[in-house]
Amino acid sequence: MKRWILAAMCVLTLAACGRKATVTKLDIVPEPVFMVQKEGVFTLHSTLKMSITGVGQNSPAMKCVMKTLRSAHLHPSLVPSSSASDIELVLNDTANTELGEEGYLLEVRGDGISLSANTEAGLLYGVQTLMLMLPPDVMKVSYSSVTLPECTILDYPRFEWRGLAVEDSVCVLDKKFVKRLVDVMLQYKLNRLQFASSCAMDTDELSELCEYASARNVYLQFLDSCGLDFETDTVLCRRGFYEGLERAREGCSVVMCPADYCSFDRYQADPRYQPKASAGVVTLARTYAFDPVPDGTSAHLAEAIVGGCGRYAVPKGSDTRRAEYMLLPRTLALAEVLWSPVERREWGSFRRKIEQQKERLSARGYSYCEGSFTPIFTARRVDDATMNIEITTEVPNTYIFFTTDSSTPTRASSVYIGPVNMTRGTHIKILPVYKGEERDSVYEFVIK
Repeated sequence: MKRWILAAMCVLTLAACGRKATVTKLDIVPEPVFMVQKEGVFTLHSTLKMSITGVGQNSPAMKCVMKTLRSAHLHPSLVPSSSASDIELVLNDTANTELGEEGYLLEVRGDGISLSANTEAGLLYGVQTLMLMLPPDVMKVSYSSVTLPECTILDYPRFEWRGLAVEDSVCVLDKKFVKRLVDVMLQYKLNRLQFASSCAMDTDELSELCEYASARNVYLQFLDSCGLDFETDTVLCRRGFYEGLERAREGCSVVMCPADYCSFDRYQADPRYQPKASAGVVTLARTYAFDPVPDGTSAHLAEAIVGGCGRYAVPKGSDTRRAEYMLLPRTLALAEVLWSPVERREWGSFRRKIEQQKERLSARGYSYCEGSFTPIFTARRVDDATMNIEITTEVPNTYIFFTTDSSTPTRASSVYIGPVNMTRGTHIKILPVYKGEERDSVYEFVIK
């Protein structure tokens, strides 16, 4: 009995001490404009001191900051002087023109963390980037300390309009869902949420949602069936690039929403392994390939394109879990497309980063799609008879079992471990397996 009591006391003591974590690599989505990681470290403890300069601590944005920190089991106490703080938030009294309206400068030094911005929106986004430095399960696990690498991040958006449009004509989305969606949008720096909706929310509920979103720099808008927002005279262009150019010539600001990249009610992987969705496939990689201003666009027309938008039409019989599943993680790909400079975007890097973001979403209870397991082939000529074959999927750590003797592959078949030379005419069959489960059909290719 005494041993049992002693063991229980040890467990309670360890729980009270909390876990410690050391972060060695920063995986930020969307990718910042400028980020350099340095040699030193700073250890952030669960109890910390924070100073706020230039903005009232009771403003809606700062209340949101405090709530964000507490949700990560950080318990800041406010102090008047930055010299005594672990984290200092500064609203610039003289604007840093490089940062603009939504940018921020975040520095992790050996003696603390400094965040400055021209606006409260910039401070909000800087805090979200800081949250993305913490362990993915920080919302579930109370860490007594997290050691971060010293770094400098200067960041601001490529486009001013970074949005989602939700068409909910069957009244399945409730207030809780909208708030959870707004939280994701803040985390990944999206700032426009549009509804073409017939939901019967009363005035008080709508007002509550608008206040909640506004405090997180997300603007709620309600569109008519044509996609026009009469307050801003902005066109949500759903049908693609060329229609957008026509509207730009008419003097409208244009938000690009081409269906082949941005229709989130389409399948995001092999339809045989996915919940029923609209015809067509828009994978994570496809959304990531979206550019609202493709190469060759004239400067005049490019100026009229103010951003992009993902669209989700809620199907009859749907629910909020299904809606989250269809929106995530493609919304994260859209976020990086619309925030990050083109030269800072790279699919291989994003593909790796998205795995950690899935852990974050899971820790917060969100539903999401793992991704497409359809094999992606890259063939390079070795000689007249031989090709070098590389096989990947959207999802890292996917096991690829294959055969070349026309037999059906199983988990006992050969495992692909890297680029391999194959003779032209070889018939290869592939079975993708992820986390111990067969996630897709058997695929067949002939090497040509």
